[in-house]
Amino acid sequence: MTRVPLALGTAVGAVGTLGLGAFVARRLLFPTPYAAIATVRSADATVVDLDATRDIRLPGTYSLTREGRRVRVGAVVGHDLSGADTVRRATTEEAALGSWGWDALMLDALDDVPGTEPVDAPVHVVHVHGQSLGPRQVLRGVAVWRELGASSEVVDTTDLPLRSLDPVAVDRITEAVRAARARGAQRVVLQGWSAGALACSVAAARVDVDGLVAVSPLLSVRSALRGAVAGAHLPAFVGSIAARIVAAPGLARLAGARTPVPVTAWQDSRTPTLIIHSSADALVAAADVTAVAARQAAEVVTFRTAPHTLEWNEDPERWEAAVRGFAETLTA
Repeated sequence: MTRVPLALGTAVGAVGTLGLGAFVARRLLFPTPYAAIATVRSADATVVDLDATRDIRLPGTYSLTREGRRVRVGAVVGHDLSGADTVRRATTEEAALGSWGWDALMLDALDDVPGTEPVDAPVHVVHVHGQSLGPRQVLRGVAVWRELGASSEVVDTTDLPLRSLDPVAVDRITEAVRAARARGAQRVVLQGWSAGALACSVAAARVDVDGLVAVSPLLSVRSALRGAVAGAHLPAFVGSIAARIVAAPGLARLAGARTPVPVTAWQDSRTPTLIIHSSADALVAAADVTAVAARQAAEVVTFRTAPHTLEWNEDPERWEAAVRGFAETLTA
């Protein structure tokens, strides 16, 4: 008589585990775009006091946005002397009291990037975004290349079923490289963010490129799922279940994918590579980055506090110096 309840309990547990795995897989493939609210309590032309939240406490550079206006805020410089739970940050202009959007992407379009886009530049950079944020994600990384005299283009994968994890994304990157060569570019560099970096790695194994900059790179779908599970404090086996779901024809739809996700991993190559990574990145394990860097002799620049893909925000000057230094090695 005990076998039926036991079997039922096992079945319920299996369904629950499958559902949890599908949830984790969906969050990786189709993550909710980063968004946060900042509440301004007081401000003048040099500092702004904001309600303290996890996002507001992050060091570095961000923007307050409201009704088409953008106010750049910088380093945390202290706390409100009144003792309220607020964070004081540096700014260069006054922000009105009340709620603002808290924006890490800083720019809205290529036209907003500082500097002038060169014509017929000898170096061309192909920028590729990740899963959730679309083309805006890469814009923080364009200005430094303009400063170096390189031209840039953004490969948009938001129309693809799996975005930058879609096999067609790699096709688009390779086509962009070949087109740049046909126009006369002497050197072509790929700069990918998150899943876009993984797509760039696969593309670099198919077509000749002169350099690869990987920002918070997903090193494989499986390792990213492992990181997502660890970051959510779930049992490790949930990550294994999620990996099976995304790769299985009958189960991928549970994660929101029309077709199975290709089992793609970082491709080792001789392409000179710079990996920009944060030790606080929940999706990309430092040990995995170290292993890839050792195999590929890649340069790694590690940040300390940035969540996934927010290394530029932690320290824009250091981020751009790393890219600038890497670019110099490509011309040596």
